Amino acid sequence: MPVARNASPPDASNDDHDSPWKDALDLYFPQALALLVPALHTEIDWTIVPDFLDKELQAIAPPGKQGRRFVDKLARVRLCDGADAWLLIHVEVERRLRGRQALRLFAWRMHEYRYRIQARIMRQRGLVLPPPVYSLGILLDSSNVGDHLVHTDEHRGQGVRFTFPVVELEAWRERWGELESLASGNPFAVVVMAQLQANRYRDKRTRLGPKFELVRALRRYGYTPETASQVYRLIEWMIALPKDLEPDYQRAITALSEESRMTYVTLIEREGIKRGRIEGRAEGQADLLLNMIRRRFGAVDAETMQRIRTARSQDLETWSLNFVDAATLDDVFRD
Repeated sequence: MPVARNASPPDASNDDHDSPWKDALDLYFPQALALLVPALHTEIDWTIVPDFLDKELQAIAPPGKQGRRFVDKLARVRLCDGADAWLLIHVEVERRLRGRQALRLFAWRMHEYRYRIQARIMRQRGLVLPPPVYSLGILLDSSNVGDHLVHTDEHRGQGVRFTFPVVELEAWRERWGELESLASGNPFAVVVMAQLQANRYRDKRTRLGPKFELVRALRRYGYTPETASQVYRLIEWMIALPKDLEPDYQRAITALSEESRMTYVTLIEREGIKRGRIEGRAEGQADLLLNMIRRRFGAVDAETMQRIRTARSQDLETWSLNFVDAATLDDVFRD
């Protein structure tokens, strides 16, 4: 596969990469670590299911982190020696880290998160010393950063030095053949390939062929129907096409399905049914939340109604929990 990037003008400003990356890490957390940080993967006892601490992470989030530019996952895992450890996985979704100042700011943010996590766990568990926290930065669209970054804060003989590993996803572009060979045993390799294609083909009008080829490759990997459906959905999410190219894509998938004994039609149908169920559940959650808000706070303005109607199911669940002890409407929407 060519290493050079496509030179077409960017047209991917509305790509949603934070949502699929969050889902990909939820679905394939062990596989992600096996691919990106294999040494760490071998230290973890995977017979104990990781405990994802999303609400804990929300509670310690530094103020002022606005926008959808990153994905953070915090998981408690059991190490092979029997001890607990906490893994902070930070995925930079939209930003390219360019220049010394950007790298220093990124390193500082990672250090701040680590400190906040350790302080919270110490309070909760009554620990005298901080627990082990492993911090990992994943950069989706940055290069020449290196395999680690360092935060230093030194003055008059006092200081802190924090070093943490970084994975540059673009470094895998030259290892495309390796990703293909690993994909049969590790579906997260396909997630990385999908992200690399989305990075390379920024002009969405150039994505039809690369997206189709990636989907066609799924039949070679021998996935179960459930895994194939999950990976297919992530590809659909990560490599968005212009609306006017969707019919061409669907015709190509249909033709491929006839060649592959309906495999891809089944995937499309499964995802359509699943999407319908999710959308129906979200609509019901939105109706319930709106009714509760009206009952406690009165009429709902058009902006608030639109916000609730277009929210993800996960956000609706959080807001519904917030409603229980909310004193004002703003309390409902707090992070």
